[in-house]
Amino acid sequence: MDQQINKPTKTRTKQRVSVPGSRKQLLKLTVAEEGTLLPFLIASLSDKSRTTIKQLLHDRFISVNGEPTTQFDTPLKGGDVVSLHPNPLPSRLVHPQIDIIYQDEYLIIIRKAAGIPTVASGEEKDKTALRLLSEHLKTFNPQAKVYHVTRLDKDSAGFVVFTKSRELQTRLSEEWQKYCRRQQFAVVTERQPNPSEGVLVPASDSKAQEEQGRRGRSRTTEDTLAAGRASYRTLATGETRSLLSVDLILGRNNRLRRQFASLRCPIVGDWRNGSSEKELGYVALEGIHLSLVHPVTSEELDFSQPIPPLFRKLLRTNTSPRSVKRAKPRQAHGK
Repeated sequence: MDQQINKPTKTRTKQRVSVPGSRKQLLKLTVAEEGTLLPFLIASLSDKSRTTIKQLLHDRFISVNGEPTTQFDTPLKGGDVVSLHPNPLPSRLVHPQIDIIYQDEYLIIIRKAAGIPTVASGEEKDKTALRLLSEHLKTFNPQAKVYHVTRLDKDSAGFVVFTKSRELQTRLSEEWQKYCRRQQFAVVTERQPNPSEGVLVPASDSKAQEEQGRRGRSRTTEDTLAAGRASYRTLATGETRSLLSVDLILGRNNRLRRQFASLRCPIVGDWRNGSSEKELGYVALEGIHLSLVHPVTSEELDFSQPIPPLFRKLLRTNTSPRSVKRAKPRQAHGK
């Protein structure tokens, strides 16, 4: 049995990939048949000694299907991709408000809880998701850099996309619609939007919309979709609040809080934009679905999580459920 397990596993293909910010290349090895990791590496990396390969494993230079591993007996099956990275892979970031749900040489995608800003603002410059990610990566690679592509306010939660190079940040920012398949949010609003579903119009377009109304010209569907940046639909209603699903149509970010306030349906907890709930401690807006095409590998990345149970509790009450503690980041489901 031991001889079968330790039999060298054949390599199907080898691929070298350039990595932003590194002179070394990422080596990807596709497994051809079932086996275990150490014999596979010894057979595939004939230019390296057994001792060197063991050290690479120990120092977290090896991953299997994107997951770092230090175990020499990690099982492999045909089609698995074993990667030798140019720099050590960081261990898992442990933080109550940040959960890294995807990471490779190019991207980092996190699930951010309410209570921490994405990037520095006038109030907080040190305790940000960007700063924490940067410091975490630099403990393994001093040259590592992180750039944000999307962002969420401090008091909102959901998925946030970062890159590891300025070039990729620029590409994703300028061509977001090309790569993003879906950005979906759940929100709880005060009162019920009328109509119960529709398209949110950017604030800059609201005057044009009012002018068209005064002239007796209704907006066509084409007009609305061209001007609108998000669509919404009502999922459930309570006595004074509504639970909505919101999909972004254009852009990486959206002024959803201001847009719902313009409908006289401010998001619960958003007291700056008219919510009567000032003691909730966060805004009832959370990203629940993110789907995009990887800008380098073309892989389909899909992450989702259920609507927070607290949102449904907010729907059933007219005051904040103070007995419910703010939830920690939940593990998202990704493909």
